[in-house]
Amino acid sequence: MIPKLQKREGIAQSEKMAEEFGRMQQLIDALNSKAIPESIAATITQQIEPLNSPDIPAPLYATRLKETRSSILKLVEKQLKLVPQKHYQKLWLALGMSALGIPFGVVFSIALKNFAFIGLGLPIGIGIGIAVGTQLDEQAQAEGRQLDLE
Repeated sequence: MIPKLQKREGIAQSEKMAEEFGRMQQLIDALNSKAIPESIAATITQQIEPLNSPDIPAPLYATRLKETRSSILKLVEKQLKLVPQKHYQKLWLALGMSALGIPFGVVFSIALKNFAFIGLGLPIGIGIGIAVGTQLDEQAQAEGRQLDLE
């Protein structure tokens, strides 16, 4: 079981800090609802424990929360294949635009001999990326590998 973060003074005063604190608590709750091996839970706990220290200055606290959250998500994705909701959709949207959309646009513009059509490939790449990402997200949810957070 992964321990929750301890509330700090000044969280309510900073909107950014309150938002990051809430996201981290949501991640901890989502991880606690899954069966996580003790070794990985211990690693996550080691990453969270410094955040409970009052020695971290308030301006740095939100940044540390965000860095720790990102690190935990990468660890959980790599080790347990657990991903947040819409993870693959966001990933494949960018891949579709860059890896598919731009080349399609170049092909269209060369075929039509007008480089004004180079942007035509982007919507195609976005559509393909979203379709692939949505399918992978649905597969992850069906396999129980999706965390209850976005």
